Amino acid sequence: MSVNQGNKNITNLDSLLTYIYRNYIQIQEGDFRLHYRVFDVICRQLREKMKEVDQFYNYYSSTVQAMGSHYDRLRIKKPDEFDIFNVIVLPCEVVNSPDFEIRGKEAAFVYIILGEECRRVLKSGPNSVRNKKVLDWVDDCGYLRRSLFSDWFKSVVARALNKFKSNNSHVAVFQVDGKKYTVALSNAGPAITLNIESMDGFRMDVDFVPALKFSEKLWPPSPDYVKIPKRCRKDFWMVVPKPNKYRKEAVKARSWRVAMPQQERELMYNSYNLRQAIRLLKKLRDTKRLDLIVSYFIKQLVFMEIDARNDPSFWTKSPAIIFKVLVNKLYLAVKQHRIPYYWNKKNNLLERIDLATLKIYEHTLKNLVEILERPNDYMKVANYLLTAEELKHF
Repeated sequence: MSVNQGNKNITNLDSLLTYIYRNYIQIQEGDFRLHYRVFDVICRQLREKMKEVDQFYNYYSSTVQAMGSHYDRLRIKKPDEFDIFNVIVLPCEVVNSPDFEIRGKEAAFVYIILGEECRRVLKSGPNSVRNKKVLDWVDDCGYLRRSLFSDWFKSVVARALNKFKSNNSHVAVFQVDGKKYTVALSNAGPAITLNIESMDGFRMDVDFVPALKFSEKLWPPSPDYVKIPKRCRKDFWMVVPKPNKYRKEAVKARSWRVAMPQQERELMYNSYNLRQAIRLLKKLRDTKRLDLIVSYFIKQLVFMEIDARNDPSFWTKSPAIIFKVLVNKLYLAVKQHRIPYYWNKKNNLLERIDLATLKIYEHTLKNLVEILERPNDYMKVANYLLTAEELKHF
């Protein structure tokens, strides 16, 4: 579908991308404030109840942190999905034990091992009444099983939610600024999802993800992981109970996914117009149905480019220039069937996508790359960023 060449006083790629962003990508401030307010009030109240119903959570939950696209300021479309890390620390008797180990055998995944002495202290040490909860998550070989940890966390959320008043459907009801919202639960991988709704059609999903926090003294878990850049150090790193789904069940039950959201945010610190270009790239991905290129893959591609350039001034260039660079980098990555995981380059994020699908993606991106190399064809870029319905309005 072609676009009107004289539309909206658009005279070059910069003005085209600015118009598309403001009209088809940017989240409205009022919409964001409402969703964030509902999210904030409900999650704070729920967390207080979680502390009431579980002694271990009350003592060892350190904080709750927003993550994902909102945290990175990369969200597009509606602000109706939030990701929350419930950060939990293991008892110091565990992590300071000489036979406590974090082992990184596979790229992006680790195994957490509690030796005999470590387990003995949990069972009979001075804080055993509270600390022995950890033993519920440990198998006979001393591995901390992410599935058992996840089950415990989900039970804490469910028990806490039961403390709130329910409606006729036995769904918990919260009040935010005088308005009632129902909260139901659903499972989504390592997370438990809060499905929040109101009578007027408001809907929002919040992924509650438990995360274990460790000192940077325990990084890296294996020599294959890169050192944390000095500017990104936060004194800690985390893991979430996400399984390596491509391994056998026995191994899968023990695997934990490395999570570095704070460090990754620092990688993009002072990146100026980079975030704008990433939002445009995500819109391209959504419009052209490059569905298997998830947002996290795009971020890892960007981190590699930030390191390669090592030039903060580059990101002060116009979003159009940066967008062209990112489109080309994504095209080359798809063509080469490889996007490395920043923290462990042995992990190729595209290796599980079949080659036929990648060929389709490659063809789409190649056509856009060629258009971007022809300045006079800038209006054709709209065909890659806007859906058929959006093009009608445009």
